[in-house]
Amino acid sequence: MARHPVVRRLTALAGGLLLAGLVAYGLNGAREPVPRTAADVGSAGVQFSDRTAVVNGLRLHYVIGGSGPAVILLTGFPETWYSWRKVMPALARSHTVIAVDSPGVGESSVPAAGYDARAAAADLAALVRQLGVEDASVVGHDLGGWVAYAFARFHPGLAERLAILEAGIPGFGLERRLDYSAPGRGSLWQIIFFMQPSVPEMLLEGNEREFITGFLGPDRARPDTFDGGAVDEYVRAYTRPGRIAAALGQYRAFYRNLADNRAGRAAKLDSPVLVLGGARSRRRVDVGQARRAAKDVRGGVVPDAGHFVMEEQPGFVADRLIRFLR
Repeated sequence: MARHPVVRRLTALAGGLLLAGLVAYGLNGAREPVPRTAADVGSAGVQFSDRTAVVNGLRLHYVIGGSGPAVILLTGFPETWYSWRKVMPALARSHTVIAVDSPGVGESSVPAAGYDARAAAADLAALVRQLGVEDASVVGHDLGGWVAYAFARFHPGLAERLAILEAGIPGFGLERRLDYSAPGRGSLWQIIFFMQPSVPEMLLEGNEREFITGFLGPDRARPDTFDGGAVDEYVRAYTRPGRIAAALGQYRAFYRNLADNRAGRAAKLDSPVLVLGGARSRRRVDVGQARRAAKDVRGGVVPDAGHFVMEEQPGFVADRLIRFLR
């Protein structure tokens, strides 16, 4: 009997993680890796700096640089603010760029709860106000897209424009891709897996390098996609205590996000929305979801890119964002 695709994937994952456990020490080394900082962002005439702010009792880390209208960059799993390093210099020529580590990510603190998109958006809004920014455009990739939408919906006075990269929106159709009730249905097995209690931690913690490397798939991406030690940086970030659990907390809030979004979906966003998806991505970004959520939606495809579009095609993504933000 053919095994369910989710079962096949988890079986392969478990085998890989078992091997990873045998060599984890040799791969990770005994020293604590040095985190990537603003100094690692390649820029021509633009200086970036690392900063932290305390909002709603949490410490949020962000990297800021440039001048002009504010644009906030949010990332997804299994990355940090560093995923935007190739896009930030181009954006900073005309904008104040603020790349944020969401709660539990990167150098931000790990809260005990509050990983749903609405809570993360409230923390982001508090940061924006603390920085004295009256309105900002928000760009979210993957899980960051969920937070970006929540920011635009629950804080419309602060949201100038919204860009969602390689992310669907819970409550507007993304949930249909979690339906594996029949052969050929479903395409987001990882969300179902990450939402389960206890088991993901048992498999992932202690085996982060093997999993993150496989999840990012540097061997499947364009050459030099994760250059500059990006994979090592993400492994470093998520091997720290509590970081995997924090990432899983974002996925486990899926149905909370869905309920929040459905409760207000009758009122469409006024903010213009840009949706971008990679031409080679298996996630099949649905522009229709955004059109059910907002009045003014533009769509686009990033050529020769998979899921991690800003790492694979930073020049194209930066140019498309700049034209949209104008």
